[in-house]
Amino acid sequence: MKTTHAVWERENLGVDAYEIALDPEDTPEALAAEDQRLAAGGAQYLVVKTPVNCPRLLFGLGTLGYTFVETVYHVMIRRDEYRMPASVARFDRGLEVTLRTEADDVERICALVSQGVFVSDRVSLDPAFGVKMGGRRYANWLRSMARSGAWLYEVLRGGSPMGFFIIQRKDAATVDPVLMGLYDEQGDRGMGVLLHKKTLDTCFEHPCERLTSTIVSNNAKVLRVYLNAGATIADTLYTYVKHLRG
Repeated sequence: MKTTHAVWERENLGVDAYEIALDPEDTPEALAAEDQRLAAGGAQYLVVKTPVNCPRLLFGLGTLGYTFVETVYHVMIRRDEYRMPASVARFDRGLEVTLRTEADDVERICALVSQGVFVSDRVSLDPAFGVKMGGRRYANWLRSMARSGAWLYEVLRGGSPMGFFIIQRKDAATVDPVLMGLYDEQGDRGMGVLLHKKTLDTCFEHPCERLTSTIVSNNAKVLRVYLNAGATIADTLYTYVKHLRG
């Protein structure tokens, strides 16, 4: 069991949050003891990730008051295995990818994200938080990554920005397309696959041997795009949350 004080969530969500990663050997009883320790210290929001195929965790967390919110997939695409299906590639016409480094551009993109680009993540779906807080959380995360040296891009159609993505270097051989989204998913319906194509194409324009990323089950369409492009699933986790009285 590994417990991390998620201090960044105080600014994002206004709560004292902790993230707990469980191992297959951990038990609900051990989690209950850690839960009580954190609660006594003022914790208000707990996020627990567990390995799959562990019945005592799968069935035990519900009795402790945790709610299952999503499955997390860790995926990888090797450079020599990357292949975007022709059925997608043939529609890639007239789109431009532009690196954004100016502070004004970063803030403009963050402002758009804060308005609710993402609506299906565990925070936006949570009645205790909602889309507005979810948007603020993503905007803060995006701003932090851009300031730390990640590459922030916009995808333009006809000269107008329709979406963004950000790529972070993990090590000398690996990059991660951490976050991407359409500004107007309803108005640009069907363009999401091309946004992901542009994202993955751009990843392999950087010196690397592979890309790794994290996809959640609430966004199954993205997982399908990655698998069709040659991704393998390296690991799978379950995510549970619990709200404590603060």
